[in-house]
Amino acid sequence: MMTTTELIHVSCDNAVATLTLNRPEKRNALNADLWRGLAAELHRLSARADLRCLVLRGAGGHFAAGADMAEFAQLRATPAGARAYGEIMLAALWALRDFPVPTIARVEGNCMGGGLEVAAMCDLRVAAEDAKFGIPIQKVGITMPYPELAALVDLLGRPTMLELLLTGEVFDSAWAQQKGLVTRVVPVSELEDAVAALAARIAAGAPISHRNHKKFTRRCLEPQPLTDAEIAQGYAAVDSADYREGIAAFLGKRPPQFVGN
Repeated sequence: MMTTTELIHVSCDNAVATLTLNRPEKRNALNADLWRGLAAELHRLSARADLRCLVLRGAGGHFAAGADMAEFAQLRATPAGARAYGEIMLAALWALRDFPVPTIARVEGNCMGGGLEVAAMCDLRVAAEDAKFGIPIQKVGITMPYPELAALVDLLGRPTMLELLLTGEVFDSAWAQQKGLVTRVVPVSELEDAVAALAARIAAGAPISHRNHKKFTRRCLEPQPLTDAEIAQGYAAVDSADYREGIAAFLGKRPPQFVGN
């Protein structure tokens, strides 16, 4: 069994962490160990108060080729087994969706199936022009379970999800950007610099604002009416040191130095 350190590489540059899926010989196909390792690393990094942004990428020129079909006959041979495997996947997907600081998927090469689900859980997705997207599970008779299906329908809409699921077609980055799956497309040679610049820009922003906006934008999609307490949260940030620093920096015509509280 491969260890988490073999499957996941983590590096940090100032306030930006980069998490790399590391199965390049399999185009970073996601097996159970990689799903577990991803969840573990995300939970570990989520406790770091110094982080301002997380970049998620794949090794070897591909983001992730999808699920590792080699283990399906053993681990997903029954409905109970498939559900247990699905819980392993969801632990990683929700840890990424709920990560406390902004997240960026750096996408190149193949971004398929489970890999597409991982990218979709990031807040922003920057893709190289050569990136390819698809969910070709109709070719092997797999049904996407409700939890992750609902998250993707929420992001892309039912028509786009049906186009992905019913056709099994592989689409290019221009299609992905048109459908809202990708937020930015850049030439392959510019991907590294574009993601680094975006991460630095995010990291320079106020952490409290970022945390609130991640939480509030998700809440806006829920049907229940906002409570008075929730509405009050939108104004509470004016009590923070970051708010006072931001105003002072603006008036003083200098870069702000946010501390995250």
